[in-house]
Amino acid sequence: MKLQLLSSMFSALILRVVMGIIFVSHGAARIYYGSVADFGSFLDGKGFMIGFYLAWLITIGELVFGTLLAAGYKVKYCVIFHAVVILGGMVLIHIPQGWFVVGHGSGGVEYSLLILAVLLFLYSKGKN
Repeated sequence: MKLQLLSSMFSALILRVVMGIIFVSHGAARIYYGSVADFGSFLDGKGFMIGFYLAWLITIGELVFGTLLAAGYKVKYCVIFHAVVILGGMVLIHIPQGWFVVGHGSGGVEYSLLILAVLLFLYSKGKN
């Protein structure tokens, strides 16, 4: 029984840390490659009138909340932020592209749906 509990706790830790790293890497890449303005232009093209500022908000949020998520601090708040971003990406980009990310399609929704499932799991395990 103790081994099973330890295994469950370790699995949740791994998922939390990996998700945090994934989100941080997205924000860091956008800054490193100087593509925050491009992201803002994309958002403007989708009807957001403050795309540039939204792009920076999302980018900084990915860095901050991704780091906090990996560290296990304020997990539920981190999950809510990332879930909103992922849902927005699904609506604006991935759902219109279909199901598959690669193979029988490109840019589809399957990966985003998996991220949402992991975030839901992490929310259920969060202590705050």
